[in-house]
Amino acid sequence: MAHADGLMPRRSAVARERTRNRGTDKAVRVHGVEISSPRKPLWPAAGGEQPLTKLELARYLESIGPWMLPHLCGRPCSILRAPDGIDGSRFFQRHARPGHPHALRAVRVRGDRKPYLQIDDLDGLVAVAQMGGIELHPWNCAPCRPGTPGRLVFDLDPGPGVEFRAVVEAAQETRERLSALGLDSFCRTTGGKGLHVVVPLAVGARGGAGWPAAQRFTRALCTRMAADSPGRYVINPRLLARPGKVFLDWLRNGPKATAIAPLSPRARPGAPVAMPVDWEEVTPALDPARFTVRTAPAQLRAGGPWAGYERAAGALPSTRQPKTGPAVWPGSGSKRTRTRSLPRARRPGRS
Repeated sequence: MAHADGLMPRRSAVARERTRNRGTDKAVRVHGVEISSPRKPLWPAAGGEQPLTKLELARYLESIGPWMLPHLCGRPCSILRAPDGIDGSRFFQRHARPGHPHALRAVRVRGDRKPYLQIDDLDGLVAVAQMGGIELHPWNCAPCRPGTPGRLVFDLDPGPGVEFRAVVEAAQETRERLSALGLDSFCRTTGGKGLHVVVPLAVGARGGAGWPAAQRFTRALCTRMAADSPGRYVINPRLLARPGKVFLDWLRNGPKATAIAPLSPRARPGAPVAMPVDWEEVTPALDPARFTVRTAPAQLRAGGPWAGYERAAGALPSTRQPKTGPAVWPGSGSKRTRTRSLPRARRPGRS
């Protein structure tokens, strides 16, 4: 319709792009999953590269799926969706909804009315791209056992003014303390400024440790670290206490608590991913920004990190102070080790 001045309204750039792609942006199949609007940009152009599209995301998930799936299977998974790209609206989806891709499982957890989403195979993983899913945040439970911890996650998050070197030192110290307790640990970048230290837990036929024990253990270790180095670490989640310190976040170790999955993309410029790395790489020279949707598959093929992850699963130690050896725990009578006032575990969000 013409305006009063006789000029036609100028079409938006988005409308012109839609017209240009009409007839050329046909659906394609990736691992048998139909991907509609495959040329839709999900990440904007960055670093001189072209925007990263929905099809690229689907192919990325297909390529890294065999490595990623063991960390997803049997666990409900919250998905951060950005159907119109990371610069558009975003929302977390935890529960199955009518019309969700059939490749994603809907699983019920005792005590909850609504079923949760779960990714158990490569079809389901690729289907995440079809629904505009960017980030994957699985529960930290054992597979098919939501009441049993399957791994511990220590989230090392730098406060304002903290250099990455300090985060690396925190990760290495966490590893040393865990090793002194007989636990093997593994490290991954988060796609941001922090690092995760992950501990696989053994789960026998009768089950493993419960969530209260996992919370006591992780809180005790982080409390000891903060007590030994109060100028470097803090366990208070309030931001006011964090400038110049590394936040030792132990709150990802509870029922329904999540953490970003290894190799999951992040909804951040440049399409970074949470990359599993070997401990030899965890030095101040480590550059988390070099692990992206476009670079990670080749880096993964060049050398498989986290070798022996499943074989390294160990039992959760007691939180009692050992009579000999390094002081890894607060005193047995410390109020800080009581579980009565434990905060709630973290739900999907920043990680």
